[in-house]
Amino acid sequence: MSCFVLPQGNSGDITIPANESIAVFCQGSAQVYRKIGYPNYPDQVTLIGTVNNGQTVFGPYSSGATIIVEASGGVTSFYEVGTDPVVQQGRLNVQVQVTPAVIADGGSMAFTAANLLTGLVTATPTTGRNIQLPTGAAMDLATNMAVDESFDWSLITLAAYALTVTAGASGHTIVGAAATGAGSGSAARFRTRKTAADTFVTYRLA
Repeated sequence: MSCFVLPQGNSGDITIPANESIAVFCQGSAQVYRKIGYPNYPDQVTLIGTVNNGQTVFGPYSSGATIIVEASGGVTSFYEVGTDPVVQQGRLNVQVQVTPAVIADGGSMAFTAANLLTGLVTATPTTGRNIQLPTGAAMDLATNMAVDESFDWSLITLAAYALTVTAGASGHTIVGAAATGAGSGSAARFRTRKTAADTFVTYRLA
């Protein structure tokens, strides 16, 4: 779930882990600052961007960063931290769909966490294939989810062969029928839920 900043308020310090980014979304205007500390000298806060009626991603930061978001436009702002963050909350009757993920055909196929977070994954198999889920640790690294938060995603086969979702190597299990149909265009819908640190369960919905 995305965090929020109330109108005319600020987020306080947001810690961005190494190699991660922050996505900021608002229906009005928000200022985004980076805070840098120096030994024996006051912290310096520098404006790095303004977000107007949309989403902007700042980063990734190779050594991490401290960010402050200020909601200056009279409306609530939202932010999400991760390796491929997308803010879903606060969008009035609008669903975000980034470019769907495409997994190349092969004998050893696997999802990345970023693949699942696009919400839509496709593949064109040349025979029936298994696709392995990411580990729970990889999912935790790529998201900013609390325990019991979840997101939905779909898998579509673009050939006359089924795709079967399999459990991750560790910390990521699957519940329910895991295969798409064997017809081109057949889809399966899943929900991935965090149950503990580095632990996720993916459920078949439809």
